[in-house]
Amino acid sequence: MRRLTEKKRHELDLLCRAGAGLAPIAPAVCRLAREMVGAEACALFWLDADGHPEGFFHEHSTADAQELFLNEFDRLFVGPAEINVAALAQTQGARVGRLLDVPASYYRSNTFNLLVRASGHHHSLDLRVDVDGRARAVLLLFRTRVRAFDDGDAALLTRIEPYLQRALSGAREAAARSRPPLRTGHLLLGQGGRQLLMLSGDAEALLKACTLVGQDVRLTGPLQVVPRFVRDLCAQMEASGQPTARRWLDIPAGRLALTACRLHAPAQHAQGPALPTLVTLELAAPERLHLVQRVLELELSPLQREIALHAGLGGVRADCEREIGVSKEALKKHLKAIYRAAGVVDWTGLSSSLGGVGERASG
Repeated sequence: MRRLTEKKRHELDLLCRAGAGLAPIAPAVCRLAREMVGAEACALFWLDADGHPEGFFHEHSTADAQELFLNEFDRLFVGPAEINVAALAQTQGARVGRLLDVPASYYRSNTFNLLVRASGHHHSLDLRVDVDGRARAVLLLFRTRVRAFDDGDAALLTRIEPYLQRALSGAREAAARSRPPLRTGHLLLGQGGRQLLMLSGDAEALLKACTLVGQDVRLTGPLQVVPRFVRDLCAQMEASGQPTARRWLDIPAGRLALTACRLHAPAQHAQGPALPTLVTLELAAPERLHLVQRVLELELSPLQREIALHAGLGGVRADCEREIGVSKEALKKHLKAIYRAAGVVDWTGLSSSLGGVGERASG
C-alpha cells in the first residue's frame, strides 16, 4: 500500500510541476486525492483574489447541483450556516479539517442539502491551500454516512498541500504553447456579442465544461444565453476597434482558446444591418502537461519517469547526473528500460516520441 501511495504522490508531483496551473489538472488531482486518503468523491475549487470560488471540478455531483452552485451561489449559499468554499477560504483558523466537527445548523443549510446530500454525500473533509498568505484553492473529500473522516485522514490530506501550492505558484507555461486542438466549436452572435443566434454541438459541450462561477452557463437543458466571458471578449474587441480578439481560459478539460471575429458583408451589401460575430472555441492540452501525461502512461519507476521527462523537455543526456542525480552507470541501466517502454532506441528518439517540448535534445 505504501508503494502504491508513493507512486500516486509522484504522479501528483509531476502534474503539479507541469506549469499548467490548477484547473487543467483538477480531474487528476481529485482522483489522486480521493485514492490516497480514501473517499467516495472529491471536488477542487480555485479562488479569485477575494477568496470567492472562481471555478471548480466535482467528480460525482449532479448537473442540477453544479448549476445551482455556478449561477445561484450568492443567493442560496451565503450566510452564517453556509459552511462552504467561501467560508473555508477565510485565512483564519486551521487549513484542514474544519468540517470534521460542524454545528447542527450545518445539516439544515442549503450547502448541505442542495449540494452535499443532493450528490449522495454526508461526511466532508476540507483542505484550504494558501499561497503567500492568501487562500487560493479548497479541496473537499466526501464519504457517505457509513464512515466519517478522522484526524488521520486529515493528516494524509495535509501531505497533498505542498504539491497544490506548487501548481498555483509555479511559473506558468505560455498560453500559446498548446497542443493542436482536441475539439473545436463555433458560436454565431448578434447585438455586439450579446445575443446567441446559433452554436454547434461541440461549442455547447465546451461551454458546459467551463465550470466557472457566475458566467451564466447552464448545465441542464440547451444554452440560451451568451456566457459572460464570451460577452466580455466581444466587448473587448469592440472597444479595441480591432477585427478580432482572443483570450484563454483554464478549465478542467484543459485550456480553452476563444477567438472573436467580426464578420463583414461583401462590398455591395456593406451598408446593410449590423453583422454577426463569430466566436471559435478550441480546446487543447498545454504542451508540457501533455508531455507529463505521456510520461505517466509509460510503465516506469519514478526515477525513470524523471529521466524520460528530462528527455521530453529537450534536456541533454549528459546532464542527467547533475540535474537528476543519477550516475552514468545507473543511467545506462535505466535507459534500457525507458527505451523499451517507449519503443525507441536512443535519446533523440525518446525526446521525439514524447513530443519534443524542448529545444536542446541531444544524444
